[in-house]
Amino acid sequence: MKWNSWSFHKKVWAFLLTFTYGSILVSVLLVSYIYQEVYVGTEEERLLSLGRNLATQHTPGELNEDFIQRAEAHNDVSTTQIYVVQNPRELSACLPFEIDYQTFISEEERRQLLNGEYLVKMGYEERIDRNVLAVVTPLVEDRVLDGILYVYVPVSSIQEVFLPAVPVLVLLILVLFVILYLSGSRFTTYVTKPLTTMQLATKKIAAGDFSSRVPIHTSDELGQLGHSFNEMANALEKEDLRKQTFLSNVSHELRTPLSYVKGYSEVLLEDEQLREDQKEFVSIIHNESDRLSKLVNDLLDLAKIQGEQEVLSVEPTVLSALIDEAAASYLPSARKKGIEIITSSDESIIALIDPNRIKQVLHNLIQNSLHHCQSGDSITRTLTLERANICKIMITDTGAGMSKEALVHLGERFYRTDDARTRKYGGTGLGVAISKAIIEKHNGTIHYESELGKGTTVTICLPIADEKDQPND
Repeated sequence: MKWNSWSFHKKVWAFLLTFTYGSILVSVLLVSYIYQEVYVGTEEERLLSLGRNLATQHTPGELNEDFIQRAEAHNDVSTTQIYVVQNPRELSACLPFEIDYQTFISEEERRQLLNGEYLVKMGYEERIDRNVLAVVTPLVEDRVLDGILYVYVPVSSIQEVFLPAVPVLVLLILVLFVILYLSGSRFTTYVTKPLTTMQLATKKIAAGDFSSRVPIHTSDELGQLGHSFNEMANALEKEDLRKQTFLSNVSHELRTPLSYVKGYSEVLLEDEQLREDQKEFVSIIHNESDRLSKLVNDLLDLAKIQGEQEVLSVEPTVLSALIDEAAASYLPSARKKGIEIITSSDESIIALIDPNRIKQVLHNLIQNSLHHCQSGDSITRTLTLERANICKIMITDTGAGMSKEALVHLGERFYRTDDARTRKYGGTGLGVAISKAIIEKHNGTIHYESELGKGTTVTICLPIADEKDQPND
C-alpha cells in the first residue's frame, strides 16, 4: 500500500510509532557509542598512564623480584591487573593461568615494543577467558627488551552490559506502547475527527445539502478551519436559497404571459384566413411556448420539492401496483417502437411513500428509458426486498447508455446526456434532478449505473411500511 493512499489517521499513527521506537533505537545506539568511545577510551588512557609510571621505576637489566612485587601489588587493591612478563614471546610462569607456551606476541608486535611503542589490545583473551582491555608497556633499554608490563581490566561486551537490562527494557517498551496507544488514540482522534467530520459535510454539500455544519470545540487552527467551513456553508446555503427564490419568482411571473402566448397561438392556428407560412410561424410560437411552459412548471416543481413548503402525503402503498400503473401508459408506444417491457415484482411489498410523487419519478425514468431505446431493446422493472425495512426498485434498459463523464453530471439542473435527443422529445433537463429530490425527500436513495452502448440501470431504495402502518384487509 502506497503512503499517499493511507488515511491521515494511519499516517499520524505511523509517525508516532516511528518517532517513539526510533527514539528508543537512537538511545540504545547512543549508549553503545558512549560505552565504546567514552568509557573504553578513558580506561585506555588510564592503563597507558599506569604502565608508563611503572616503566619509569624499572632499572635497565634483568627484572628483579622487588620491581615485580611492587608492580603486582596493585592486583590486591584494584580491579586493574598488572603482570610482569620477562619472556614476551611466551607467557611466563608469573601469569597465574595455564601455560600452553603459545607465542604471546607476534614478531611484528615485538618490533613495535623494541621501538618503545605501546600496544593496546581489546577483545577476548583465551588465557583469561573473558574480554579484556589490555595495554602492553615495553621495558626496553638500548633496543634490548628486558620484559613487558601486561596491564589490563576486564571489560564487558555491549551485549553483556545490556543483557541484565533486557527485562526492564521489554517492560519499558510495553509501558510505552500502552501509553502511546492511549495518548495516541486521543491525539489522532483529536486531530482527525474534525477533518473526517468536515469531509462528510463536504460530501453532503457537494450533493446539494447546504444545511450541513461541523461542530467546533477548539479555537486552534482546526477550530478556525471549521469556523471558515461553516461560514462557507452559510454563504452557499444563502446563495442557493436566493437562486431558488429567484427561479421560483421568475417562473411564477412567466406563467401568465406564457399562458397568454400559448392560448393566442392556439386561436390563431384555428384561423383559416392565415396563409401557410403564417401558420408555420404561429406553430413554432405555440411549440416553443409549450416547451417554456413545461420548463417553468418543472422549475416551480423542483423549487417546491427542495423547499420547506413541500409536505409529502405519505401513506402505505402497494408498490407493484403503482409501478404497473405508471408503466401502463407507455405500453402502446413501447410496442410501436418494438421495445419489450419485462416486469418482476414482489406484490407483498408495501412502502410508506407519497404515491403521486413516486409515480412522477417512475414516469420520468420509464420515459427516459424509452427515449434511449430502439427496436429490439428491452426495459426490465424489478421490485425486491433489499433489507428488513428497505425495498429496491430497479429499472434496467438495454439502450444507448451513458458515458462515465455524463454519469458524473447526472442530476444537475438542465443537464442533458444527449442534447439533440432531449430537445427532440421536449425534455427540460430537470427530470432527473426532480426525481432525485423526490427520492431524497422520502429518505431514500437513487443510483445510476450505465455504460455507453450497453444500457442503463437505475436503482431506487425506499423505506417500507411497518406492520402497524399497513392497511387492514
